Amino acid sequence: MSESEWNAFPHSEMTQPKQTSLEKALDLCESLAGAQRGMTITELSRALRQPAPTVHRLLGVLKRRGFVRQDEDTSRYSLTLKMLDLSFRLLGRSELRLHAYPVLREFVLKTGLRAFIAVPAAGEVTYLWSAGPDEVGMHTTYGREMPVHCAMYVDRSANRRLTCVKLEQPRDAGQWDQVAVRFGAPAAAAPVQRLLCTCAPVHDYSGRQVARVGLFTHAADERPFYADQPGASMELARLISLRLGHLPAASVALGA
Repeated sequence: MSESEWNAFPHSEMTQPKQTSLEKALDLCESLAGAQRGMTITELSRALRQPAPTVHRLLGVLKRRGFVRQDEDTSRYSLTLKMLDLSFRLLGRSELRLHAYPVLREFVLKTGLRAFIAVPAAGEVTYLWSAGPDEVGMHTTYGREMPVHCAMYVDRSANRRLTCVKLEQPRDAGQWDQVAVRFGAPAAAAPVQRLLCTCAPVHDYSGRQVARVGLFTHAADERPFYADQPGASMELARLISLRLGHLPAASVALGA
């Protein structure tokens, strides 16, 4: 179609895509976000060009889910802070990666080991590995795409040659064989490669565990890896936790 034909085309007659309920709800939230005093159903209906019953139904769903509230005196609707809470959760994960990256980068460049930081509640794992003399590779996986490298993500019935040392307390690093979880067939007469993993908890300023940081490698003999790396995992977790504002109980007591 030429430009002249396009300009002469009756655009008003073009078929517009029908809005979904989700799109209508998002439009409603955007309108409320710009109204300091809130809005009535009539005002929203006019602003959104939607029937009042449709607006009322959408408000009912959003109110039930905690995203919208209604003033009892004026009957005006406004957004709650739940939207902000969701944003802070996302920012919190971004902040976690921001603080973890320099710590893990220095470690993987120094040792050549592969490291990861996992946020189990979000189904998210970020891997870091040495990709050159001063270069680090990084990749984040989510949900079902997550590789099974750790006892957090492996079913006990899985037929995998995996040993995972999930640390909770600093003392666990010195008794790794007692807290190790092993998957797959027992060791055969001939040494076989196993995936070895160790991870430790990361805490934020409130003392809440927000992630786990760990190291992994492949080896036939567990002992060389577990002689040093559980302690290294705990130290990585401590350094990242400090950057998130976490003060261990012993430090708080000493400061008091």
